[in-house]
Amino acid sequence: MEKLPSFEFPSPILRQDYGMKYHYMPVPNDVAVVLMQSGTRRVIVTINGVKENRAIHNSADGQHHLVMGLPVLRRLGAKPGDVVLAKLISDPDPDNPDLADELIEALQMDSAASDRFYAMTPGLQRSVSMYVTGVKRPESRVRRAMEITYKLGTYTLHGDQPPS
Repeated sequence: MEKLPSFEFPSPILRQDYGMKYHYMPVPNDVAVVLMQSGTRRVIVTINGVKENRAIHNSADGQHHLVMGLPVLRRLGAKPGDVVLAKLISDPDPDNPDLADELIEALQMDSAASDRFYAMTPGLQRSVSMYVTGVKRPESRVRRAMEITYKLGTYTLHGDQPPS
């Protein structure tokens, strides 16, 4: 098995306060260019020994960054303003998104919704799973998973259209 190239660098955790507000970690341009020229946009970042799957985003000014929501920062043991030592590698399986356990269980109960979900692109699957995991309480995650399963089964997910 081929060893993936890795990059290690210090980076601050910053906040964009205009337009769409979010926290992010800049990626040095030389690192981002090497990864993106190799066809990599999805990466695994390790901070404080914790791994997170992220995507490299481009800024209008030509810079590159990883979006880091507050739940992600909590898992990584970092907060806005910290300078962290980040290790970055290409995601060896970018088309296999991490799915919420609650979503997997809900999909196992509804084969039609499951078939529709697994026919989605990996990016859409990732977005749906992030909607489920975007809340703290387990009860809320279960409720969201059931809501998504229902919407998949009834073609009422935003932008969804039933087959003609």
